[in-house]
Amino acid sequence: MTNHFNLIGVGIGPFHLSLAALMNKVPDQKFLFLDQKPNFLWHPELMFNDADMQTSFLKDLVTPVDPTNPHSFLNYLVEHGLFYSFMNTNRKVVSRREFELYCQWVSEKLENKLKFNSSIEQVNFKDDKFIVQTKTETYTSDNLSIATGLVPRIPDCAKDLISEKVFHAKSAGLKDLNLTGKRVLIIGGGQTGVEIFRNGVLGKWGEVKNIRLISRRQNLEPLDESPFTNEYFTPSYVADFFTLEQEHKDPIVKAQKLASDGNTPDYLDKLYNDLYYMTHVNKKEIDFKILPQRSLTGLKKTGDSYQAVIENNFLKANETIEADIIILSTGFTISAPKILEPIKHLLEFDKEGRFIINRNFDLKWNGPSKNKIYALNFSRHRHGIAEPQTSLMAWRSATIINDMTQKTIYKNDHVAPSFVHYGKIE
Repeated sequence: MTNHFNLIGVGIGPFHLSLAALMNKVPDQKFLFLDQKPNFLWHPELMFNDADMQTSFLKDLVTPVDPTNPHSFLNYLVEHGLFYSFMNTNRKVVSRREFELYCQWVSEKLENKLKFNSSIEQVNFKDDKFIVQTKTETYTSDNLSIATGLVPRIPDCAKDLISEKVFHAKSAGLKDLNLTGKRVLIIGGGQTGVEIFRNGVLGKWGEVKNIRLISRRQNLEPLDESPFTNEYFTPSYVADFFTLEQEHKDPIVKAQKLASDGNTPDYLDKLYNDLYYMTHVNKKEIDFKILPQRSLTGLKKTGDSYQAVIENNFLKANETIEADIIILSTGFTISAPKILEPIKHLLEFDKEGRFIINRNFDLKWNGPSKNKIYALNFSRHRHGIAEPQTSLMAWRSATIINDMTQKTIYKNDHVAPSFVHYGKIE
């Protein structure tokens, strides 16, 4: 006999943990979240000791829409006796490790609503119900939510060379890495690439022979955290942005890149100080280079090493770099999860092959309107640059809950108007 739910969520990361924490206060809703992992883990391969979140700790799983929720970060501090000590640090953000610990605490509180070690094989739809099949069990649900994460973007020239020496940063490649005496090339100048570069320079994986970081960006550009820019991360801006035609949205998102994908300014300060002290005070001879305005255009194996062909967009010339280890910090792409293959013919996509996502984060599909498929972190092109970030995850969860229940469970639209006005002047 199958278990039936009002909502089944596929994937248990921060976004679905937020949805579960807020759903837990909704009466008469039976829900379950599934994940193949053994427990809650959040990018463990990138859990560096010096890595911080880029958003305030108040933008946790629940607080922006439900500050009295027992699954808030403040309650986590209180329950662990850390409130006063944390406040004495004067921090506005927490480390990624502390955020993961907080999420693990929430997952333990919700253990009867979460099921780990559940590898989903496929999702189908029949008789007005979604059928979720794992390796051992079958579930049915009125609604479905997908938060399976994005797919690592691999440059075309590197796809046939992926190995323990050429790998994406979001992979097992960084585990047990030994860079002693190696020539290291990092592709990508965003936060992840810069964090790997700094840890490599500081000898986390052994003392390198040399280390290079190349980036298409103009420089190691900082995250724009100014208050007016941060209004991009408000419900009112998302509402205005959503009304635009798609061909108008894409260039806007691209132009706003540094509002979400820049490097944390404080982290850049620390890196610059590291390089200064190593070079000019401690006189430590580390062969490093930061190489902006460059693109990887070719890669070939030469014996036990690799030769990278680099296009220097500043000099309008080509260069080559020899490396023993190549780490691709090249971001992610959006694609429909393979588990949706049985119902893919019912889903609608835009001309770029992306989901068409409605205002309340449900997919446009050719199924019954009463059955919704919600997608989290798939709608940057539809809802704007806030979509992949944690800034609005609680607001998005509340929006989904209100839409699914057709009730105002959370007053998530009760927000003061922004100071920057994008909509029609009345």
